[in-house]
Formats: sequence, C-alpha cells, structure tokens
Amino acid sequence: MKMKLLIPILLLMAACTSNKPMTDEQKAAVMDEASVVVQGALDALKTSNAEKWLEVLDNNTDATYISFGDFYTYDKVEEMADQFFPEIDRQTFITAFEKYIIISPESFMYIWQGINGVYMKSGDSTILEDYVLSYAFRKTDGKWKIFFGHESQKIPMPLDTAGFQ
Repeated sequence: MKMKLLIPILLLMAACTSNKPMTDEQKAAVMDEASVVVQGALDALKTSNAEKWLEVLDNNTDATYISFGDFYTYDKVEEMADQFFPEIDRQTFITAFEKYIIISPESFMYIWQGINGVYMKSGDSTILEDYVLSYAFRKTDGKWKIFFGHESQKIPMPLDTAGFQ
C-alpha cells in the first residue's frame, strides 16, 4: 500500500518542480551585477590590492583556484597574494575576448582572453600574451564570490591543429 502511494507523490513532486529558463529581465539583472563584480575583481588585480582581491574570493572549503599549473585553496591564494601583491606595481589587461555566461540568478561565469602585463616594483616586467582567465561566481548572502578560478597562458600546440578547426 505504501508503494502505491509513494509513486504518485514522487510524480507530483517532479511535476511541481520546474527548471524554468531565466527571463530576459533576470538575465539582464545578473549581467548588470556581474559586470560590476568582474570589474571590481580586475581592478583589484590591476592595482595589486590583495585585500580587495580576497574579498571577491569565496572563503569556502570547496573553492578552488588554478594558477601556474597548481591548485589553490582560499588559504593558499591568500598566502600567495600576501607574498606577491606587495612586489607588483600594477597589472594591465588588454582584452581580445570576453564572455559572460549566465547560469542562474545565483551563478555566472566570466571568461577572458588577452594580454596581461605584470609590472614589478623592481622594474622588471612580463607580458603574457594569449592569457586566459575563467572565473565562476555564485551569489551567497547577497554577495558575488569566485568559487572557481583559472588562469593560464595559451601555449603553441606541438602538432598541426588546422584539421581540427
């Protein structure tokens, strides 16, 4: 008897649960917020402001940041920022491509490719061409935070990829 009741209840629950697509207004609202938070994150990097950079990162055990071939937790990113940001005078970002992917009212991705210039206080500088950033944001307690980040430099493929395009 219980099984006969369970199946209709599960079907009713499935019918009541909808995965409705976002409206254009919802997407626009997320996009407005997303562009502001992304600009804030990039401004923190441009000015080597470790405090502002860490404010946009999710201090959560499942948050992951990949940079220079290594995985970082929030604590490791904080350690890296405390070590390197004071040595960096400024960074520049020349955009070749960027894209916002609105996933839901509470999450989006930002993808960027371009030239990243890193200028050290010592006078040294590095220009990273074909640099790629990807940040996944989620809204928690009314604030957008990066819960996944990735940075890398595009390197030439060791084989002819013309046939794959």
